[in-house]
This record gives sequence, C-alpha cells and structure tokens, in this order.
Amino acid sequence: MSSFGGGRTATIRMMKIFEAVKAGRYPNCRSLAEEFEVQPKTVQRDITYMRDQMGIELHYNQRLHGYEFQGEVEQFPLVDLQVEDLAALFLARSAMGGMQGTKLAEVLQPAFEKLSRQLDGKVSMRWDAIEEAFTVRNGGVVEADLTLFGRLAEAVIQQNEVSFRYRSLKDKTSQSRRMRPYHVGEISGGWYVIGYDIEREGLRTFALQRMVGVRVLKAQFERPADFNVGDYLGGSLGVWGNGSSGKAAEGVVIHVDGWVARLVQERLWHPSQKVKWLDVDGGVVEVTMQLENLKEVTQLMLSWGSKAKAVSPAHWVNAVRRELAESLERY
Repeated sequence: MSSFGGGRTATIRMMKIFEAVKAGRYPNCRSLAEEFEVQPKTVQRDITYMRDQMGIELHYNQRLHGYEFQGEVEQFPLVDLQVEDLAALFLARSAMGGMQGTKLAEVLQPAFEKLSRQLDGKVSMRWDAIEEAFTVRNGGVVEADLTLFGRLAEAVIQQNEVSFRYRSLKDKTSQSRRMRPYHVGEISGGWYVIGYDIEREGLRTFALQRMVGVRVLKAQFERPADFNVGDYLGGSLGVWGNGSSGKAAEGVVIHVDGWVARLVQERLWHPSQKVKWLDVDGGVVEVTMQLENLKEVTQLMLSWGSKAKAVSPAHWVNAVRRELAESLERY
C-alpha cells in the first residue's frame, strides 16, 4: 500500500480512512499515521471530525484493535449544499476570475462545476447564466503556483515549518528564510503566507510569487492560540499588517471633495473608518481611520489625486509631501 502525505488535503485523507475501514482493514490511528506520514493526533482529529461533524458511525473494535462501521455505510458522504450556498460558490469562483488561463483556474474550474451539480434539483441556474446576472471583478491578481499553494496550505494545516529563499521588493538578492506558517490565502489581489519568522523572531508576510525552493520540513510547531489573521491585518488596509508588533495605531485624517467625497461615503476600507461632512451637502468630507501601517492608505489616497489631502498625523503628511515631490521630478 503506497503512502500519501505532503501535499494531500485533509479531505482526501479522510476519504482514504473511509476506504480503509470499508475494506475491512480495521485501521487504527498509529497505522494510518504511518501510512499518511502524519502524526497520530492528526488522524485522531480526522476521525473525530468524520464521526461528530459528518455523521459517519465509526467504532473502535477493541478485539481487532481498529476502526469499523456501525450499521451499513455505502459511500463517503458529500457536502449537502443548500440554495444559499450558491451565492458563496459564485463569489468564490468569481474571485478567481483574474486568474483565467492560469494553472490554478484550470484546476479549480472542474471543482466548482462539480459543486454546482450538487445543487441539481434545488436550483436550475447554470454558471454561465449566473455570470450574466452577477459580476465580481478583482484588479491586479497575480498568478499563484498551484503546487506551491497546496504545499503551503498543507504545512499550515499540519503545522510543519517551511524553509525557502525570498527576495523582498527592496532587496537585490534573495535570502534564506525559515518560518512557521500560520495562514495562507488571497489578500488584496495577491497570494501570501503569514507566519513566524524563526531567525527574525517575529510575524512576517511573504508573497508566494517571490518564494523559491520551498521545502516543507518535518519539524512541527503549535500555532499560538491567540493568533488571528483578522487581528494581524487589522492595523492596515491590506496585507502589510503589524499584528503583534506592539506599535500603536494612529489616527489618520484625510480631507476629500468632489467624486471622492461621494465614493468614501459608499465604501468601507477599514472597520475603524469614519466619515464626517465638512459642508452642508457632503461635497467636502473628512475621513478618519485608526491604522498601524500607513503604506496602503498612502497608496489609496494618492490614487484619488487632487481630490484628496493628507491632514494628519504630521509625519505622514510630510511623507506624502516627499512622495509627491519625487513624483513631480519625474515630469
């Protein structure tokens, strides 16, 4: 029996457990862990999930030292999708729209179509019909390598350390890095992994497209119970969060007018965002946010051109002034 592990998902692992039990092999956590090349506690979590969340009646046979089914079980249960899940499926599929023609989109397309077929009898709409009614557009999405994403996702789930070489936007050469990955996903149109950089002793964010020679290591770690990606990114508008850096949030104030004044009253870029009219009809507006990292808000404000003005804090206003002066020199 060939082993599997590494880049396989927990779902596939549970399907293999199901097949082993159905075949009458009476597998246990230790034998399955050896087969899958994971820790026994990982298999135990899978079995607990199968029993408690999926309703699969797994029973441990003390005499045969392995698991068996109680009652008749024909096949591994599929996800029972409800009609309201269609919206979530469409949004998830549309989020990949900027990756059309890439390996990631090519592989995900059949998976989304398979999920939509499970709605047969509940709704009659097809993907192409849905797309005529709804559109979600993302800008600047970069291509993510499917194999790399899968390996990092598995490292996050299995809590394995990873090593790689990385070249930041400011560096001229790549450097060796080793990290404990806590979260991987799409953020602001790019693919990133967030985790603890062992040598630099702090949380860091890495762009997948700049990671080279990624290796999933045998060394394991325990993800901090208090880590929350929402909290980590909460101090910024995008991916460059300061999370646990201890840096205090600052009150950023921007004055806008014209079409931007209308825009900021319709959109929310950050949970702390507040809008206040500075005239009687809302044509001039003050926008405030509490942020730790000012990189993305600078980019956002500059994209508004002459319709926006940085007001505070003073050091940020000076930074914006320098950026504008340097830009002007190019013309």
